[in-house]
Amino acid sequence: MTGLRIELRRSTALWAGLLVLVSGTGMLLLVMTSNVRWSGNSTSAVLSLRLPLAYVWALVVGLAVFQGMRDSRSRVTELFAATSRPGWVRLGTLAAAVAGVVAVATAVLCAGLVANVALGGGFVSIGFVPLMVTVVLALASSVLLGLAVGRLLPHPLTVPVALVGTFMVATTAGRALEARSPGDEIPRLALLAPVLDPPSSDLVTTSTSVDLGQIVWFTGLGVTAFLLLVARTNLGRLTALVPAGLAVALALSIMPAKYSDVLVSDSIASRLVCDGEVCVSQAHEDKLPAVAAAGRAALAKLAVLPDAPKEIREDTSAMAHLTAPQRDQRIVYLPSQGYPRPLTMTEDQLRLEFLAGGGVATCAEPNSFNTYEGVVRYVTAGYFNGELVQLASEPLMWNNGRLRTEIDQAWQRFREQPAQEQLNRVAQARRMLLTCEDSERVLGVLKDGR
Repeated sequence: MTGLRIELRRSTALWAGLLVLVSGTGMLLLVMTSNVRWSGNSTSAVLSLRLPLAYVWALVVGLAVFQGMRDSRSRVTELFAATSRPGWVRLGTLAAAVAGVVAVATAVLCAGLVANVALGGGFVSIGFVPLMVTVVLALASSVLLGLAVGRLLPHPLTVPVALVGTFMVATTAGRALEARSPGDEIPRLALLAPVLDPPSSDLVTTSTSVDLGQIVWFTGLGVTAFLLLVARTNLGRLTALVPAGLAVALALSIMPAKYSDVLVSDSIASRLVCDGEVCVSQAHEDKLPAVAAAGRAALAKLAVLPDAPKEIREDTSAMAHLTAPQRDQRIVYLPSQGYPRPLTMTEDQLRLEFLAGGGVATCAEPNSFNTYEGVVRYVTAGYFNGELVQLASEPLMWNNGRLRTEIDQAWQRFREQPAQEQLNRVAQARRMLLTCEDSERVLGVLKDGR
């Protein structure tokens, strides 16, 4: 313990821990925006660390490499080699000090995020634990590797090369994990880096296979790094590579190959809680009273339709940021993502969202825009509401002069029809939306009945 206390004072251990806390917090505040509800769920809060980790990871590795060069800079390598005390004891104490402080600082950072969620009234569950373990192992094993590299390659350029190289690996891995559809294949090697840009959802986490694969990999990397640090012979250094080789082989066999298997729904946070026929995720249970009131009012209006929907459920799909919203004849789905977020809307705005499309969501993929669908949503919502009003999800159409004219013209032509014909047209439009038929044809049915 005396040696450990000495290393805590003499080494960069405490500075490394402070670096993790300050840079992690600073980068998290810098890269996160107000529309990302990472503070609503403890799991998504810890997952949000994966994006700024690209910077923190590089800084920590660079500092560890600098620390690993201490003996060479002080020109005491031969002196320590000649002492009776085993080298692995002294180097092991240094490794325990630096890696231990970094691990504790990382755990404190994660715990701080969880505490922030709890104090803010967010949802807290044990789902964050695997994510925290992975991040702690990633940084601790990377510190050990940095110490080994610094000791083996005591050159002035080693620190900047290690820092820049780590950052390039992190950013390259992050780009490799970007996908445009759930079925996109992703390189398994990219999952060996602890960097990920999660979607703006508080109902998503990494899959068990990703967590397990990364834990295996970073554990093996840590063992190899420590053995490299204390090895004195070339044979010993070659033997030290075995744990990392076995770990990477096992990890790659566990890692998924498709993007839809990387991010999955948080099984705890996305569990549905219901008030009668209206259900939301457990993470959003505080919104249930407002959603239930709006939902019952909407279902009462939609009851005039043939085969009218009977339930309202929040869409907790992990791939909601890449695919069109779910649709079901009996269910009106409440999107958990999008801007503005439906759960932040007023009760009256939510009711209109449920009524738009006759209770059927758009067929357009996220971050895309379809004028015809927008007009259809306005006309159908206006039918059940009795008049045209702005939809909170489509403010641009309402405030754009040309698009507003299209909405008004379609509304006038629709309202010229008898009441029964209006109902028939809305019912037909709803059936077409359920199968995602061409949106121009759907609008034609509302305006012309064909």
